[in-house]
Amino acid sequence: MRLIGDVENVNHARIFSDYLIQLGIGNQIQEESGDTQKIYEIWVHAEDELERAEQLLKKFRENPDDLEYQGATKKAKKIEKEVKKEEKEHPGYMDARTTVFYKGATPHGSLTLLLILVCLAVAVFSQLGKDVNALRPFFITDFLRQVAFNKGLWEIRNGEIWRLFTPMFIHFGVLHFLFNMLWLRDLGSMVEARKGSLFLAVFVLIVSASGNLAQYAVSHPYFGGMSGVVYGLLGYVWMKGKYDPASNFSLHRSTVMFMIAWYFLCLTGLMGNIANAAHTAGLLIGVAWGFLTSLKFRQIIRKLKG
Repeated sequence: MRLIGDVENVNHARIFSDYLIQLGIGNQIQEESGDTQKIYEIWVHAEDELERAEQLLKKFRENPDDLEYQGATKKAKKIEKEVKKEEKEHPGYMDARTTVFYKGATPHGSLTLLLILVCLAVAVFSQLGKDVNALRPFFITDFLRQVAFNKGLWEIRNGEIWRLFTPMFIHFGVLHFLFNMLWLRDLGSMVEARKGSLFLAVFVLIVSASGNLAQYAVSHPYFGGMSGVVYGLLGYVWMKGKYDPASNFSLHRSTVMFMIAWYFLCLTGLMGNIANAAHTAGLLIGVAWGFLTSLKFRQIIRKLKG
């Protein structure tokens, strides 16, 4: 999202914003405090619409009362009404000022599908965690060699770097596997569609390694699962949707509430032996990453500087 300029009159800002919506240009008004009065910044979401929007704003400033802009608000409201109708038919549909037109359901990302397939292969190979011997190369350290509890991670220090990440492919039981794969499919595909496969790969590697190290530090090496990454994705999408509307991310409030409730339920110990430290690390990293790259954070930094 890019700033194209500002308007001093709030009514003019709203009219111009509606005019852009009428033309199919997603935008957002941001109120800021100027030297003597408030100003209203106009932010355009799509980079390829930037030059056009700047020219339109220049023209608007010359004559904001031109007949061309009359009726823009009415037309924008009609578009938003259509958006709300689509939202009922397509849960997760974004606000009209963000997307303008519905793009269809998020497709399954290629990297997301690859991660699911690897988890499936490991699940079959290990009989969903029953064959512990088959999982020895995947644990963060091979505790069957009785070297795990010195907290040394000697295999990783001797070149077996993959062990930082491979615990995320381990699952114990059908429910553990299905729960993580369903969330990975939805959240992973959403992030991959909007940020790309490379971003998702970097994100998954950072979150999984951090979560695995955190879990190992507080417990033992006999753990696994994609849930730390899932909570990382949840935190990221949650913050981007909340504080950066132009990011095109969206999570229903009930979804966030369910996952947070599940997080705290796991902390009680009622759900069995859960990698809570991995959940916590993933969630914290995701929340921090999402917020620190959001429009809201950039606005806070600008205010602190000026």
